[in-house]
Amino acid sequence: MTREVPIGPAVELLDRGDQLFAQRKYVEARRTYAQAVNAGGPNHAYVEACAQVARMDSLQGQMREGEPWLRMGLSRASAAEPLGWSRIQLVLGIFERESGDRATATQRFKDLYAYDLKHGLYERAIDAAHHVVLASEDPGEQLLWSRKGIEAAEEGGLQGWLAVLWNNMGASLEDQGRWPDALIAYEEARTYHYAVGSDHAKLVADWAVARAMRHVDRLDEAREISERTAEWARLRYDDEPSAERAEWVGYTLWELAELDALDGEMELAVDQLREARARLIEAGIETWGDFGTKELMKLDLRLGELTGK
Repeated sequence: MTREVPIGPAVELLDRGDQLFAQRKYVEARRTYAQAVNAGGPNHAYVEACAQVARMDSLQGQMREGEPWLRMGLSRASAAEPLGWSRIQLVLGIFERESGDRATATQRFKDLYAYDLKHGLYERAIDAAHHVVLASEDPGEQLLWSRKGIEAAEEGGLQGWLAVLWNNMGASLEDQGRWPDALIAYEEARTYHYAVGSDHAKLVADWAVARAMRHVDRLDEAREISERTAEWARLRYDDEPSAERAEWVGYTLWELAELDALDGEMELAVDQLREARARLIEAGIETWGDFGTKELMKLDLRLGELTGK
């Protein structure tokens, strides 16, 4: 987004924080945003920086630490100041969603979408639509807002957002058991991830496509992609071990285990699934909140089915 405001230290730090955020360097981004809070400058920069410190805390599962920063930003936010207001409202909605108040968060994101469009903040409007999808529990609403985001991103030529939004649509369709449609969406997402995404994004996109192919019985194609993706995930982990890379060794091995089970290779499937579990534990799945608990429970249930225990 182009800023039509004077550039000063606070705004420069805010923009630098945004660059780090886009690279998923959340710890460094948080530090930079905190520096922006204390750098003086225009009020909107203070509000934006407070909001983004809170958002980095939420992304790292540290909601309590983020709450004071959110309150600081809200205390100086005004709807007459779009740059600050749009960011603080988004983060407030994220905190509402994470606290379990999904209905309030969903409505806040919808209102913010309209506000952002009114003020020409198109990327932020897409972000708001994206968060409607994440917060809503209505499948039809999720698909509607995925399409709203996609239309806005297409109009703006924002390929990075198109990757995310098509992926969200795939996930919504998957939740409804509409696997053929989910596959189409995941393939669209993969196209954009391969155009503008990181190696990590490409790997995850391949995994999603292969998983959907398995569910529509395109097993040979699913196997080919899954074996390549698992090897890629392992090579990336061996090159630079990290929690994120361990996570995707785990998920790709889990997918291979499912394919092995379909082929009747139960011993191999169990071995793959056990290693997948170890990698996901290494990645910190037990600290991922409700999502992590459900994922680990699902994996253990599947392991029990395959071992008969």
